[in-house]
Amino acid sequence: MRNIILSDEVRERKILSTVNASIANRLPISVKNIITNDVTNYASMTEAGKALGVTRATVSQALLHNRLIKKTYSICKIK
Repeated sequence: MRNIILSDEVRERKILSTVNASIANRLPISVKNIITNDVTNYASMTEAGKALGVTRATVSQALLHNRLIKKTYSICKIK
């Protein structure tokens, strides 16, 4: 395997492109507590999952199939 040495400028551009790509893939989520009617907005499914104590996949499945999480939280996309 070749040893390629990247300049600091190239390294910074690669990091920036990775960060921008991950930001572009985020799906803003709104979580509503159906008992208290409190609504909280999150920048991504991962953040919502961490706040609710579940995985990103659980949030995704609840969104796709219009299900509640922990029999309390309703999930919807922010437009």
